Amino acid sequence: MALWHKLYVCGIVMILLLIMIGELVWLPDPLRWGTRFYWIDLIDGLIYAIAIVPLIWMGAALLHLSQSPTRRMKVFRGLIAFICLLSVVIVVSIPKKLEFSASAMILSLLLIATDIVLHERKKRKVPHQSIIVFGVTLVLLLVMLWPTQYLVTYPGITLNMNRYAQAEGGSKHGDISGVLIFERPAFPMDWLYAKLFKDYTFEKIETLGMSLGEYNQEVRTMKEDANAAGSAIAFQKVGIGKGILSEGVRITAVLQNTKASEVLQPSDVIIALNGQPITMTQELSERMKLIKPGESIRLTVLRNKAKVELTVATRASTDDPARASIGIMIANELRYDIPDLVTYHSYLLHEGGPSHGAMLALTLIDQLTPCGVTYGHHVAGTGTIEPDGSVGPVGGLVQKAYTVSRTNADVFFVPVSNEADARKGAGDLRIVPVRTLDDILNWLKANPTTGAPACSS
Repeated sequence: MALWHKLYVCGIVMILLLIMIGELVWLPDPLRWGTRFYWIDLIDGLIYAIAIVPLIWMGAALLHLSQSPTRRMKVFRGLIAFICLLSVVIVVSIPKKLEFSASAMILSLLLIATDIVLHERKKRKVPHQSIIVFGVTLVLLLVMLWPTQYLVTYPGITLNMNRYAQAEGGSKHGDISGVLIFERPAFPMDWLYAKLFKDYTFEKIETLGMSLGEYNQEVRTMKEDANAAGSAIAFQKVGIGKGILSEGVRITAVLQNTKASEVLQPSDVIIALNGQPITMTQELSERMKLIKPGESIRLTVLRNKAKVELTVATRASTDDPARASIGIMIANELRYDIPDLVTYHSYLLHEGGPSHGAMLALTLIDQLTPCGVTYGHHVAGTGTIEPDGSVGPVGGLVQKAYTVSRTNADVFFVPVSNEADARKGAGDLRIVPVRTLDDILNWLKANPTTGAPACSS
């Protein structure tokens, strides 16, 4: 086998190994480099290793080009080298856009497969070796990457919350870990992984009700909202902010075939009903109890920052005919009071979601409190953070608890409603169920470690 041929095959083997490593990337999670860098930090650098494969293929194409007897084959192999070079550039310049890297790699693989087949056909009419090599490669790729109608959830990785978020003027005091798990369409290979490792669960995929792109954007928005909420509440807890304020009721959707659809629009913010100020959804609901079905009401809304007065006819609620309904879906229009700058580290594997909110708030409080608030504990936890400081439930607690149990965390804080699942995942882990952020702060203060560092404010 010629050197260029060996390099092509070497690249194919490497890409298969990289896919397998990517699907089992959670295994080395307990590895630490000091107190700052976790395994997830190294992954952000290792992603560049993918560029080695098209680099090898490019070298093979150039080597084969130098041996090409015809101008047409020189042009073709030059094209292969160019596409491989483009793949390298994509991986290096936009490493977190894996869909672009994958597309470039697939195109490169198809071109080198064509090159190998064309070369073998000069020796024999039917390229048996090429058919076998690429047949096996295709089968392995299908086993590793063909999406099924199931969703797989499996253990994930922890992240250093002090590296993830840093408040301006704050200082690291305690060790606080967040936890991420993996949830994606299941591939056939995942059923084998489930036999080898614990806490792989499968469920039938439900219809998202939106495109995958819209779903990805939604989870990114959830992450941004959790960042804002956690930051605002943290500043409020240390006395330098007002927290989360509701400044009206945002219309998120208007039901079709209603009078409201003729005058109201999604994104309108209701700030008054019949001249009385409205700041949150609960107030709007209470005021609507005084309205009779079919009665018209006056709404003051903010539309594109301009105040607009509208008259809207109500109707009988489908749930309770005696109650008036406008025919809209609503949410509080929140303003996050964040007095100082908070910077966030972007992780390749932390694309979105709100489950880090409670630990983010705890981390910033710890940074902004002179002596910290962990009292010597290495803290891990999960849960959303709500405007009133309550810790909301999240999914995947079996896998999250198991992930945390593999690290050196002393305590794992979980929402009360998630306690049972957390104990299924790691019965020996010190799990503390909480309802609010204050529950976490109070538990830490009441249970200091014997080796907690002395600190005077």
